[in-house]
Amino acid sequence: MTLKAIATKTNTYSLAAAALLLLAAGWGVYALRSHLTRPAPAPAVTAPAPVPTVAALGRIEPTSSVIKLSVANAQDSRVNQLLVREGDRVEANQVIATLQGIEKLQAEVAEAEQNVALQRARVGQAQTPAATPSERTAQQAIIRQLEAELRATEQQNQAAIDSAAATLRDAQAEYNRYRQLYDRGAVSATEFDSRQATLDTARASLRDAEAQLAGTRQGLNAQIQSATASLNQLVEVRPVDVTVAQAEVAYAQSQLDRARADLEDFYVRVPVSGQILRVNTRVGERVNPDQGIVDLGQTDQMVVIAEVYETDVPKLAIGQRAEITSENGGFTNTLRGEVESIGLQIRKTDVLDSDPAADSNARVVEVKIKLDPADSQQVAGLTYMQVRVKIQVD
Repeated sequence: MTLKAIATKTNTYSLAAAALLLLAAGWGVYALRSHLTRPAPAPAVTAPAPVPTVAALGRIEPTSSVIKLSVANAQDSRVNQLLVREGDRVEANQVIATLQGIEKLQAEVAEAEQNVALQRARVGQAQTPAATPSERTAQQAIIRQLEAELRATEQQNQAAIDSAAATLRDAQAEYNRYRQLYDRGAVSATEFDSRQATLDTARASLRDAEAQLAGTRQGLNAQIQSATASLNQLVEVRPVDVTVAQAEVAYAQSQLDRARADLEDFYVRVPVSGQILRVNTRVGERVNPDQGIVDLGQTDQMVVIAEVYETDVPKLAIGQRAEITSENGGFTNTLRGEVESIGLQIRKTDVLDSDPAADSNARVVEVKIKLDPADSQQVAGLTYMQVRVKIQVD
């Protein structure tokens, strides 16, 4: 190789090396500039910590729970008149029904009121210092009035007795006929029992009519005797007569009070204001002691009764906020309220969980949650709906 060729090749290598150095230097400057101008990475966003809650199943109720309104001696009482319907709002002490037999007691009260008026009139007579012809005439009129009342009452009661006796004869004949049919298997036991009940009712009606006649006759005869004795002694005023007359007024008043108390038992009144949620007994039906006549609730304020596991109870406190959702889609939004009271008894769960693996014998405490006013109004017609509850316990 000539010197000239060697020189040319050496110059070519030098130029290539210089080009590589320039390229590396340019890449370094570019990388440095890119690093300096690159935006700083955004700080990582930390999600807020979840709010600790206690979950439970529950049911919606009126604030006073559901009152099953019944009467004394419910098994022997039938509804005579029903004055309300489901959904009606009622005031405290309002009469919502009457019981069969009320007409008889109303008559007894009217009779007792008349007797009180009569006895008070006799007190006035006993206090009169001297009798006048007009007073004697008035007393005689009283006696005639009582005698006429006795005759009219006897006729009226006798007519009732005759009617009851005729009804009894018909009932007895019908019973005998069904007895034979039942013995032959031609009628059912239910039909035979119905005729037995009709016969028993007819017998009771006859006894009542006879007792009514005897009691009225005895009472009016006593009044007539007393009025006659007063007529014989009108010319004389004795302190003992006044005392006796006043005692008779007091006794008559006590009889009136008793009759009014007996009558009051046949009026069914509500103890508190609220809404009729359900009618359990219709007109003519016997009152069931367990169901009562109606279900009553104070739906102006609804609450949720949550069944909280006993292990979660120490986390709860009055005033904690709660969220309520429907278990089966009865409403779509989330209701809100706050813990109003925490039960003092541990019991088994009443609300059934839809989860087949849930423990039906779990030990729970009932916690009452008062719903916010707007949410309470929304579920006023959803008593006993099953819900899910989350109570914030932070």
